Order: sequence, then C-alpha cells, then structure tokens
Amino acid sequence: MNPRHRRLLIPGLLTILIVVVVITSLAHRADAAEDPAASRVSVLSDPRIVEASGLAISARFDDLAYVINDSGQSQQVYAITISTGAVVGVTTVTGATWRDSEALSIDDDGTLWVADTGDNLVNRDDAALYAFAEPGPGDRTVEATRYPVSYEDGPADVEALLIQPRTGATYLISKGFVGGDVFVLPEPLSTSEANVATTVGRAPGLVTDGAFTPDGKLVLLRTYVEVRELDPKDWSETRTIETPPMRQSEMIAADRDGSTFLIGSEGAASPLIRVKIPDGSEPTAAAPTPTKDPVPIDSNGDPRASQGFAGKPWVGAGVLLLALFGISIWIARRD
Repeated sequence: MNPRHRRLLIPGLLTILIVVVVITSLAHRADAAEDPAASRVSVLSDPRIVEASGLAISARFDDLAYVINDSGQSQQVYAITISTGAVVGVTTVTGATWRDSEALSIDDDGTLWVADTGDNLVNRDDAALYAFAEPGPGDRTVEATRYPVSYEDGPADVEALLIQPRTGATYLISKGFVGGDVFVLPEPLSTSEANVATTVGRAPGLVTDGAFTPDGKLVLLRTYVEVRELDPKDWSETRTIETPPMRQSEMIAADRDGSTFLIGSEGAASPLIRVKIPDGSEPTAAAPTPTKDPVPIDSNGDPRASQGFAGKPWVGAGVLLLALFGISIWIARRD
C-alpha cells in the first residue's frame, strides 16, 4: 500500500469508529428511556435510608416492602410503601451488631431474614443470618434469632440471600469478580454452632443481590449492569435481562405475581424501578402488588446518578482508540 494512503487509513478508521460509538450511545439511551418493560415506581427519599442494600417484598401486606442499609449503619429494617417510597415503619433489632448487612429475604412462613454476610476483605469469622417475624407497618423493637454462618472453603464475600419459596432451602451467593459460588445452608439451622455452607453451583460475577420468583422456578441475580436469570435445578444461566443503568445496583426482589421484579440502587434517594420478566418465564398466578401508575424512567434510571462505567460505550471505544493509535504509530515507524 502507498505509504501516504496507509497513513490516511488509520484516521479514517478512527473517524468511523467515533461515529459508530456516538450513534450506538444515542440509540442505547433512547431505547432505555422508552423501554416499556421498565418504569420508575417511586424514590426512597427518606434521609435515614442512606445506603440501601437489601430489598424484600412483603408476603402479608399489599404495596409494602422492606429495605436495609449497608455496613456501618444501625440495626434497623425500614418498612416502605412501594408506590410512594415512603417509610411507614422502622423495626429495631436488639442484641445484634451488624458489620455488613447486605440482603433481605422473606420465607413462606412469614419470617424476615437479614444477611449480615458482607465481607469485602474476605476475612470474617462472624457472618450470620438474623430472623424474626415479618413486622409490617409501624415502629417496634424485636429480638432476632441469630444463625452463625461459615463456608466449607473459608470466608466468602456474600451479598445475596435467597430462600426457596416452596422448600424453604436457604442459599447464599458469593460476589466474585469473574464468578461466584452458590452455597446452600444445612437444615435445620443451628443457633449454637456455625452452619457450614456448601457449594452447589456457580454464579455470574459481581452478584449484589438475588431472589427466587414466587413459584420457585427461576432465580434472578442482580449484578451492577444487568439481571441474570438462572434455573435453580442446576444453576445454569437461562437468560440475561437488560435493566436501566443505575448508580450502584444493589437490590432486587420479585413481585408477588411473578411477572415483574423491583430493582434499586445503593445510596440516598434510590429509585425503585419495576422491570418486566420477558415472556416465557412462567410467572405464577397470584394477586399482584398494587402500585400507583408508574412514572416512566429517564435514560439513567436515576436522574441524579452517575452511571459509572456501566452502560458507557466510550469505555470500550477508548480501548479501541488506544489500540488503533498504537497501530498507527507502528505503521508510521515502518514507513
């Protein structure tokens, strides 16, 4: 190739790449803003919810859910109205000191479970689950039952607690960078000695929360950028469900009718976004949780939030630009 033409090739490729990235980014944002499968329901605007990390939908009360803060916060669970995001009750748990509370779940018996299992440094020896009767609206103080947890291969950073609605089996999922482990706890759980979690499967990377659908046929795992659907029979992935970008995606809970789920973000003023499970997932036939008419979300899910790296095409484009720049330097030196 003529050296002059060769030198013009790289700038031309860079221009084309930039145009493609810009068009893709605009299309992605337009799709997110108009996606009929996702809608913003409310915002958790209460100033006490500063680091929302766990979400569970009530099994007894319509339009009610529970939220918990992340590490370093008080031992409190907030009852919220889903349709407004307003706090309508606070349950304070006595006799507990939560180091890194990461997840909530409600079992078929109406027991609310708190997972104090976060372990960013992977060195804890005091991870535990706490259980007490679902409190409902109103303020109260309860004493929870503590179940210590350990893992067969040593400490693990766990941010997802899943309770099988039909069998009551309790699962934990570790937050590995490229992949995590699915653990099952023994039955019945012991309050006097560590309940050793054993590995039964593999999970995607960076799982921040998870939930069964009400019929127990599907598992929904939240990552920072999307939701992964798994078959709990063998923990194989069956589908990826795209979700609107959020500040730091930390929460997921399946709605009671099994056709949609709620997601939320860590941090103050987190939006609650309802996402439809794609057709073919066999939702259960139960009364849906009533909410007011959903407010369409904007392209960011949270208008005040930065998306971080998730959903930004310029990250990949930057890598490609650097690669092409290096190639152009190499070609120029050869000439």
